[in-house]
Amino acid sequence: MRTQQYPSDLTDEQWALVKPFIPIYPGGRPRTTLMRDVLDAVLYVLRTGCQWRYLPKDFPPKSTVWGYFDAWRHDGTLETIHDTLRDRVRKEEKPGQPRHTVSIDSQSVDTSSGGEARGRDNAKNVNGRKRHIIVDSLGLLLAVVVTAADVDDAAAAPEALKQLAGRPFGKVRKVYADTKYHNHALYGWVAENGSFELDIVRRPKGTEGWVKLPIRWTVERTFAWLLKRRRLSVDREKSTRSAEAMIRLAMIHLMLNRLCPKDDQAEFHYRETG
Repeated sequence: MRTQQYPSDLTDEQWALVKPFIPIYPGGRPRTTLMRDVLDAVLYVLRTGCQWRYLPKDFPPKSTVWGYFDAWRHDGTLETIHDTLRDRVRKEEKPGQPRHTVSIDSQSVDTSSGGEARGRDNAKNVNGRKRHIIVDSLGLLLAVVVTAADVDDAAAAPEALKQLAGRPFGKVRKVYADTKYHNHALYGWVAENGSFELDIVRRPKGTEGWVKLPIRWTVERTFAWLLKRRRLSVDREKSTRSAEAMIRLAMIHLMLNRLCPKDDQAEFHYRETG
């Protein structure tokens, strides 16, 4: 029984939302490890950015925690939890309003652990990987793909857009993107494979530096949410699968705190955008 509690730990109410989706593996000896402690340990790594071997000793052993995380990132557990919570948040905040528009963008981040799929984004002066995400108007994650940082945004877009196919997202009619996605090959792919329109939101003429583009700022806000988790301040994963799993975990944690705020946590609300 753990005696030390951490700010990243789940509350009883939050655990109740997640527990039904934690798989029970048949066969073998009865499970002695508490799955809530395992998930709390994974969230501790995500929130603090520590290495697995530096987990506090009151958590289950590092090898046990990593083993379950490895299983969950392969067997679809994290996707199931994430998608279930996302749909619940959407229904509570936008009841009866299906998604019609989404936004796509990328974020280049340095890597710290080597591993697969690394490159240099000269435009951002980044050596590492690139996170490609699609979000709805609430900033909720619909798709994520992690590539090397030198992969062109338009070239990676189809892999993310494919994740919209066959999902119960409502009738997505328009995908907002910036000028990096103004690409004839991408237009051709959308015409052949998509049931939506690709709408390029352009910067006002004569502007320099960062500009808040209409509608498109929602995806930038999601990237800001992700960076509040120290594990995501740089890409610390060996594989892109782990990198994508950590992004989904960050959104899971965010949505749990939104659905069941802790006693010392202010109720979530969207800031005015001006």
